[in-house]
Amino acid sequence: MQIPPELEAVIVLSVMNLGTVLAGFFIGRRADQPQKIVIGAFASGIAGVLFAGLLGVLGLAEVHARSMGGVFVLSLLLGLVWTWVGYKTRKVQ
Repeated sequence: MQIPPELEAVIVLSVMNLGTVLAGFFIGRRADQPQKIVIGAFASGIAGVLFAGLLGVLGLAEVHARSMGGVFVLSLLLGLVWTWVGYKTRKVQ
């Protein structure tokens, strides 16, 4: 069974997205309550879409407008993980 090219592009643009990783981790580091992990995940999803769009504008990746919804959803889920990692590794004062 072969993965459709559109789904493969969404997965690659989401998993290897530096915007999602950095936004999630640093927002998680600043979060002082565990409820803010969800807000950080949403912000990471937006950052992931913006970074994927930037890659498309610069010509470094082939990005289709119809795949951006999938990039947002997968970036949000991965951002949830990265925000949680940032929250767990923060310095408690």
